[in-house]
Amino acid sequence: MREVVIAGAARTPMGGFQGVFAGASAPQLGGVAIEAALADAGAAPESVNELVMG
Repeated sequence: MREVVIAGAARTPMGGFQGVFAGASAPQLGGVAIEAALADAGAAPESVNELVMG
């Protein structure tokens, strides 16, 4: 059995229609949330083997 660790959670930024995030794609916004969750957990990106986002 594999070891599973929930390191933390973060959400994408919120904005208004055609606001400051209008030019950002969903993967870009998701990347911001992933980086924040890793930083909060004190985990290095290279230590992650698999990530589930949803």
